[in-house]
Amino acid sequence: MRTKITSFGSGDSKGVSLCVCVYVCLPHLSCLSVSVSTFPGLTECILCVRERERERDSAMLWTVLFALLLLLILQAQLCVCLRELRASTASALALPPPPPPSSQATTTATNGTVQRLPGAIIIGVRKGGTRALLEMLNLHPDVEVAKAEVHYFNLDENYQRGLDWYRAQMPFTLPGQLTVEKTPGYFAAPLAPERACQMNPAVRLLLIVRDPAERLVSDYTQVLHNRLQRHKPYQPLEELLLLDDDINGGGNDRHTRRIDPGYKALQRSLYHVHFQRWLEHFPREQIHVVDGEALVRDPYPELRKAELFLELPPRIRPSNFYFNATKGFYCLVSAGHDKCLDESKGRPHAPLSQRAFRKLCRFLREHNKRFFDLVGRTFRWC
Repeated sequence: MRTKITSFGSGDSKGVSLCVCVYVCLPHLSCLSVSVSTFPGLTECILCVRERERERDSAMLWTVLFALLLLLILQAQLCVCLRELRASTASALALPPPPPPSSQATTTATNGTVQRLPGAIIIGVRKGGTRALLEMLNLHPDVEVAKAEVHYFNLDENYQRGLDWYRAQMPFTLPGQLTVEKTPGYFAAPLAPERACQMNPAVRLLLIVRDPAERLVSDYTQVLHNRLQRHKPYQPLEELLLLDDDINGGGNDRHTRRIDPGYKALQRSLYHVHFQRWLEHFPREQIHVVDGEALVRDPYPELRKAELFLELPPRIRPSNFYFNATKGFYCLVSAGHDKCLDESKGRPHAPLSQRAFRKLCRFLREHNKRFFDLVGRTFRWC
């Protein structure tokens, strides 16, 4: 671009216009083709423009430096905030965890005792010796037990009443005492493991087991006794336990009849099925398995193992037990008073033929092996 300028003077208004033009085009002076000597004031104008640009560049430099300084200050402040946040987080993590539900109390008695959720539960098995185990644990001065079966986790109508209702069924305890509840119906109840875990995932569980074939007969015997007391009709055990083997054309011949896997009392004796369900919610080391037959033969060793599992100091002694020859099992001695289990314990079993019993044992053999694998020990069962 070539521009012709005919006149220029320092006091001429055209000079001002030219100065403005030069200021605008100075970064692109190649666009102008003028002779500086032709215009005496042009040199001064160019110098003025360049001075203004230096001032502008200097101002921009200071602005950038100020912005960098501000960023450094903000970064330092952010580091301080992060350190304080980390310190507060570490302090919060170092605090002791809140007490588990088993130690939360509600009603307080005048003597300072309170009702707490159980720290240990005897979950089964039905007719396995749960009442005997509970009474024997109650010999320990640091243990208080719920006197009745609560059926909180296995009955919907009770579970819907909530934890406050459940806690209200527990005994009053002193600080440091362990609350124990037993409901043998929990073991085979499908929803009980999950519900118990939701109540307290750290609760300790005790499972007392016996020969599942003997347990089944004892289970039927109790049902039979209850029906007889209420003058209700009943079926013989063998009719409930065995099915006609129509597949092989056996008809009603008792020698060819097979075990009915749907019989409810038999279902309760499939220990591995129910134990696996509990293992889905609790680690194996949180479930203590008590040998029911060993507890009957000699209670003290089994009680000592239970004390260790519950982390209780050893307070139960062999002198707390004596064998009652009339009843045929051990009774308890505490504070100079003896106590035997009620008359329903140790009652004669309902009749079952030897052939049917052997058939039952054969049916249970594989199921028992699966249970042994789960618990990591074996039992001398039929």
